[in-house]
Amino acid sequence: MNRVLYILSFFSLFYAGMLSANSLSPTEKAINLCRTIVQPDLRLECYDKLDLQKLKISNAPRFSGKRSVKTELFNISEPTVIRYQSDGAIFVLAIHNRAGEVVQNLHIGGSGEDSYLLESPGTYFLRVNGSTTWRIWLESPVQSP
Repeated sequence: MNRVLYILSFFSLFYAGMLSANSLSPTEKAINLCRTIVQPDLRLECYDKLDLQKLKISNAPRFSGKRSVKTELFNISEPTVIRYQSDGAIFVLAIHNRAGEVVQNLHIGGSGEDSYLLESPGTYFLRVNGSTTWRIWLESPVQSP
């Protein structure tokens, strides 16, 4: 019985760690990548190579709101991570190109956070349907230093 509890505890801790790792910002992911390097000189080199401007250190969301919203048009010139977070039970996000065509539909079942890599440069808008408050960030993808 103790062995079963031990195994269940291990898997629940492992799963919780995976969930928290998925909710990290690109900046936190990049810093954590450097932290895994054992050799001090290589670890310092990793930190030195981080392009903090490109990682967009700001925690301020690009879009935020409550319930249903259509955002203004925005342009991206390189692949961009759309990170989205919801406080409610329902959150649906549709990414549209300038012509209004749906590029991608995304959702969160329950409150939480997720992200999507929008790879093609262009002009887009977002249509958000949520049951309560939500936030959306546009961030540069983390690249290994």
